[in-house]
Amino acid sequence: MNNTIINENGLLKINLDFLGDNYKKLKKNLKKSRIGCVLKSDAYGLGLVEVTKKLVKIGCQDFFLTNLGESLKVRKECNKSNIILLNGLINLTENEIKKIFHNKIIPTINSLDELKKFYELSKNQIPIPKVTLHFDTGINRLGIDQVETNQVIEYCKKFQIQVFCVMSHLASADEKQNQFNNEQNLKFKKIIKDFPDAIHSIANSHAIINLNKIEYNLVRTGGCVFGTIETKPFKNVVELYAKILQIKFIENSKQSYGYNQTFQSKTKKKIAIVAFGYADGYPRILSNVSYVYFKKKLPIIGSISMDYMIVDISELGENEIQVGDFVELIGNNILLSFVAKKSKTIPYEILNNIGNRVKKIYIENE
Repeated sequence: MNNTIINENGLLKINLDFLGDNYKKLKKNLKKSRIGCVLKSDAYGLGLVEVTKKLVKIGCQDFFLTNLGESLKVRKECNKSNIILLNGLINLTENEIKKIFHNKIIPTINSLDELKKFYELSKNQIPIPKVTLHFDTGINRLGIDQVETNQVIEYCKKFQIQVFCVMSHLASADEKQNQFNNEQNLKFKKIIKDFPDAIHSIANSHAIINLNKIEYNLVRTGGCVFGTIETKPFKNVVELYAKILQIKFIENSKQSYGYNQTFQSKTKKKIAIVAFGYADGYPRILSNVSYVYFKKKLPIIGSISMDYMIVDISELGENEIQVGDFVELIGNNILLSFVAKKSKTIPYEILNNIGNRVKKIYIENE
């Protein structure tokens, strides 16, 4: 992040008050569960330190991250919170693992070998470090393989491993009627019987919305809090804007626009050159199919290039828009879900790609 070139012509507004409102509403609705916030990948591109400070201020005590560097950044902001490192000890040196123990970061164990490694390195530590056990119940991604499940359970009992949390991950929580959710949940129920004193967690953001009967006592969310899941009562946290560099009047009625003449017109046009492109994380697939907003929706025409896009502003009146004005790319008028759907992807990918390069400003009054 420190070496990233920031596009000063792009502006990502992050409303920390709305983020706080989303967290509080979620907490109010989840009577039996505590909320763990997933802050991986620089808090989905929104800014790890700023987001962590806000969540700590409003009472969040459980954070999930994927790498040690980000886990240590979060630890600086909260002395007493639980920080769960999802990638566990994988590919870490002994010195790095000592940092985990010293900073009381809870590693997630994803295999029997990793559990054995943890025990050998932690058995002489005071206090005894805790772990999270991640069981793969069918997503076939990172996690303890089903053939190792019983061995891991027995190993934990034999060596009295301090298990903080037992978790799994749903493959299809965004599909409410998908029976695979039930199959995974039944496997999980069976596993947690051997860990009655641990925290149990399988629900992600979509499960919170669609599958409220499998909350257990800890849910893990990024989307609900960050507003990427546009379901009431959650608020939109992010707005993305980009600056106009030039306005042109195309007097010749028969013209093409951008690379490879992908947009051709037989009418005169007034166009704006906007300083935002695929290098900023804005998907090239949106060429000729998406919009920006300035008093009304304005079509993107021609191929989106590395640093620029062309916008048809012919419907705006004379002097209604000027060089230096910002147009909305994502916000209350151009929804993140719309951009993601048009890009044939999910909101998380859009946010992560965009958040890495644009200038960020934070809105917070509370």
